Parts: sequence; C-alpha cells; structure tokens
Amino acid sequence: MRDTYFAKKLLTILFLALLAYVWVNNASYTTIGNLYDYLVQDTFLNKETDVEENDEESDENDAAEERLLVSDICSAYTENFNKKNELVNLNGAIAKLFNIRGLYRDIGMYVYDEGYIVSAAKETSTDYEYEQMVDLKKFLDERGINLLYVNQPTKYVDDAIFKEEFGVESYCNRNADKFLERISAAGINIIDLRDEMLEDEMNVYNMFYRTDHHWTTESGLWAAEKIAEGLNEYCGYDIDLSIYNHSNYSFEEVQDCWIGEQGRKVGLSYVGLDDFTIIRPNFETNYTYIYVTKPETYDGTFDEFINDEVYSSERANGSYYGRNWYYSYSGKSVINHNVETGKILLLSDSYAQVMEPFLSLGVGEIKKVLLRDFKGNIREVIENAGCDTVVIAYAEFMIGAHDNPESSNYKMFAFD
Repeated sequence: MRDTYFAKKLLTILFLALLAYVWVNNASYTTIGNLYDYLVQDTFLNKETDVEENDEESDENDAAEERLLVSDICSAYTENFNKKNELVNLNGAIAKLFNIRGLYRDIGMYVYDEGYIVSAAKETSTDYEYEQMVDLKKFLDERGINLLYVNQPTKYVDDAIFKEEFGVESYCNRNADKFLERISAAGINIIDLRDEMLEDEMNVYNMFYRTDHHWTTESGLWAAEKIAEGLNEYCGYDIDLSIYNHSNYSFEEVQDCWIGEQGRKVGLSYVGLDDFTIIRPNFETNYTYIYVTKPETYDGTFDEFINDEVYSSERANGSYYGRNWYYSYSGKSVINHNVETGKILLLSDSYAQVMEPFLSLGVGEIKKVLLRDFKGNIREVIENAGCDTVVIAYAEFMIGAHDNPESSNYKMFAFD
C-alpha cells in the first residue's frame, strides 16, 4: 500500500515536471501577458476614446483596427510551439491510419479523397455585403466609374458534398448564390467563375491545391482571361484576349515540392506534398511598380511579380514548412507600359496573388488594395486613383466573414 502511494506521488511529480518543461520550453508564460492585454484592452480603448471625444475622426472603427483578437494569441502561441510539426505529423499519421477525416472539424476543415482538404462555411444573410455593394455602386455611378464583381470559387461547387461525405452542412456556395442574385438584381455586373468552369468543362478539384485553400497558378491565368472577357463585355474595354493563349507562356512544373496552409494543420504525414507550376510570359514586359498610398515607384518586368527565392533547393532536407510557395507570386500595383488603356482599382483577397499578375498583362494600370489590412478610407483612394473601373474579386468564403468580428476577413466588404 505504501509502495502504491509513493508510486502515485512519483508519477504526479513526473507529470508536473513535464508540464513545467513544456511551460518553459515553449515560452507558454508569455501568453499570460497577451491574455491580460486582451482582457483589459476595452478599458484602455474606452479611455482613449474619452480623451479624444471632441475629435470626430476618432471613432470606434479606429480603435477596432488596433484590437487584439483571441485568434492572434492562439496563432502566436501555436506557431512557436516546440516540436510543433512533429506533433502535428504524429496526429496526422494516426488520423490517416484510422481514416479520421474531421480531426480539425472545430475549425471547419475536413479531408476529402486523396488528401484533398475542404472547409465548411456557415450560413449568412448576406445583408451586410449586399448593402455595402449597393452603396458602393451608387458612389461609383455618381463618378462615372464602372463596377464589376467577380465570384471566385472555393474548392467545391456543390455544398451537398459536406452532407454526403461528412454529415455536416456547408453554405459556401448557397451563400454565394443568394448574394450574387441580390447584387445582380441591383444592377451590379458580375462574373461567376463557377459558371465559366462549367462552360469550359473544368474539374474544380484540379483547379486547387490539395493541401491549400488557394487555386493553382494555372487557375490564376485562366481566371485572368475570364475577367478580361468581362471587362470587355461590361466595362467597354478592348483587351486582346489572345495574350492569354498558353503558347505565350512557359510552364515549369515541380513535383512534390511544398505543403500548403491547410496541409500544415493536418500534417504532412496525412496529406503529403503538393506540386507547383511556375508560369512566366514568353514575351517582353515593361512595368512600373507603384504603391497605392505612397509615392515610391520602381521599374521592372513581369519577373518582379515572382520571388524565386521561395523555390529553395533546401526543400529536399525537410524545409517544406518554410514560406508558402503560393506566395511566391505577389499581386502588386502596376503600370503596364505595353498597354495604353484601362485603369483598374482591384479590391481582392489572396487569390489575386496568382491572378492579378496575369490580368495586368492586358490593361494599362492596376492599383490593388487588400481591405483586410487596409487602414485608410477606401473611398478617398477611389477618388484619388484616377481609375475607370473598380473590380472586386473575392473568394466565396469572404461572404459572411463580417458576421464574426474575430475573423481576419471581417473588413473585406467595408466599402464605406
């Protein structure tokens, strides 16, 4: 009996020692400070608002831009967790062995056939997005500026897949259907790339990476041509669509070379590595790269859109968890000196990383803004941009993001 008592005590001590090791080794104690900052931030923000109550420019939106979110704390902690990748891969190996496809269902992520990762979306009214779009159209109409909305597909085009495969409802496509119907009825021109996919008999599963929520570079090139067609049809442009013929580009395919953002969560051991294709135009290009809110510029070619350093030869040694290959392409604001007409203000998400560079080949100028990180007044930008067209190109899961203040995409439809 006495031996059992001491054995339990010893196990307790060892367990506490292990917790202490994890606590110190992963700098867990620093999270206490972040949690304190989160809990008291409203008090400090209210004090700042009281002090500046006579300043009409100091409103709750300004304060919200500086808010610390729970997701920020969780991300900071998990990103620096010691042996994180090894632990994730252990989980992934077990999940794959037992075919557990909803291991990360708490963040709406599931593993479909052949390691193809999909995410669910909650139902939304679309009221906020609709009202913002209608108000923006009125603002643009008063200034003679075109408005074109582009619906970018998610990794599945039929919400029924979730109910059939995982027993879970997802409203991603139904939200988009409802939203597009409403803004179309309000006189806003739209391009629904799902319709274009159907017309071209494309397989949605071939358009996206298995391990990442983004579409492929080939899909970005395809989408650029479809948007160019829409600009010709709805906005009076005259883009030479032959510029998007595949014969005008080089395609460098790299096999099993990287793992995407979703794959990193479920584990390399579960979904494996993705392929990647680097696409460059074969013809001469001549750009001036600009900043929307700064006076600095620099000249270059299309190659400035691509960061070749991302394609590291060290990947064979296990550096798959380095920078996401998708972001080797960077959608930038540019003046295309090979084209004289067309000035676009592009409001977009990260899908534009591999779409906007190709779209820029057909127009004279693109100024790009990502509202997720933007802290200025977008209407002031529109006033000063000198654009003739505003293109909003969003992935479907942006619709409804404003329902959740904790979402990183909360501000994507904030056009006022």
